[in-house]
Amino acid sequence: MTARPIAPRSAPPGPVSPAATPEEFERELNRLTLGGEGWAAILRRLAAHTGHTAWLFDVHGELLASSAAPAGDPPSVRASDVAQVFGAERPVPLTMSDGRPVRAASVRADRRRFGIVLLAEPVPPAVVPYLLAATTALAIEAVRRDAAADAGTAAGADLVDELRCGSLRPPDDLTRAAARFGMRLDAPHAGAVFEYDGPHLRAWATALPRAGATALHQGRRAWAVVPGGDGHELDRLRERAQAIVGEGVVRAASGPVVTGADRTAHSFREAEVLLALLLRRGEAVVLPYASLGLAQLLVTVPPERLREFVERHLGPLLPREDLVRTLRAWLASSGSRTAVADALHLHRNSVGYRVGQIKALLGVDPLDPEAIVLLQAALTAQELLLALDEHDPVVGGWASDRPGARKTP
Repeated sequence: MTARPIAPRSAPPGPVSPAATPEEFERELNRLTLGGEGWAAILRRLAAHTGHTAWLFDVHGELLASSAAPAGDPPSVRASDVAQVFGAERPVPLTMSDGRPVRAASVRADRRRFGIVLLAEPVPPAVVPYLLAATTALAIEAVRRDAAADAGTAAGADLVDELRCGSLRPPDDLTRAAARFGMRLDAPHAGAVFEYDGPHLRAWATALPRAGATALHQGRRAWAVVPGGDGHELDRLRERAQAIVGEGVVRAASGPVVTGADRTAHSFREAEVLLALLLRRGEAVVLPYASLGLAQLLVTVPPERLREFVERHLGPLLPREDLVRTLRAWLASSGSRTAVADALHLHRNSVGYRVGQIKALLGVDPLDPEAIVLLQAALTAQELLLALDEHDPVVGGWASDRPGARKTP
């Protein structure tokens, strides 16, 4: 039988559990949890039994509960350290933001990651099994809290769905309904669309609500209203959702900033286009509307108008993808043969030959100031069309409610 650890002088006050083995201690904590005790009570029991202060942090490294009353600013843990804990088979040593060394174990249920539990160092080997024993009760409480929030999450998801598709309700009614879920539609906000390409779909199905957003999840895609217009909240939500799902990539795009419930659906529609563009580009993970540049002027144009514009200014080049790529690189480098050769892995003479073909086919000099504006706009329009062809927005998105747009089956 494993001897119970002896509490040092700094041990938190309270009765020590009579459990002698980690298995008995785990069952005791589970009974506490099922009896309605919360995270703090579990941590206090863990601290009393081991003689080490205990903390619980979420997957983003923010404090959820502690066995001791907080003094000053709450500590935190780096996101990279949280990831290290989830990647380890045994508890690992960490240092909290306030400089205190701790030993950390992951709190999870199957593939769902809830957070990490910490004990103040030094943690001798005999104490580690008791730290691990506490993870089961903490996970049970996390699951219970998620279940209790399901009803509110479902109602919030229905409201987001109404906002993204447009509503027949008066704007004031929508604004009041959204306020109950923390969404300020009477202040600047934007519609945001997220997509996940990884294997952990169960974790993804609740990732945004767990990250703090009222959201609608459907398959690999999700929608939420984000406040403000500087892109910081979009970045924060994406990073938190990424931390929850772990493997795979979460990408996010937001539409233009609007004010008023009657404008939210418009922002969601433009966000669909931006997400399609982001998925085509492949490398970046976030695309706020404010960073879109020239494409801001084109996302509201119906696809058939964009196709007419592209055909008018790039038509002879469209069968030649090599020439289209050369033109993009040529304009991006302001006509530098060396830069184009490096970007496309060509010889400088080959670049000159291709540019000559472009001039002959289009009948314009791609470095003429007036031609540059039209050609750049046409290339951007073509990129938008290709993105929509590859990643058609869902029903209710940009392509579904414009004349001549391709419908989603």
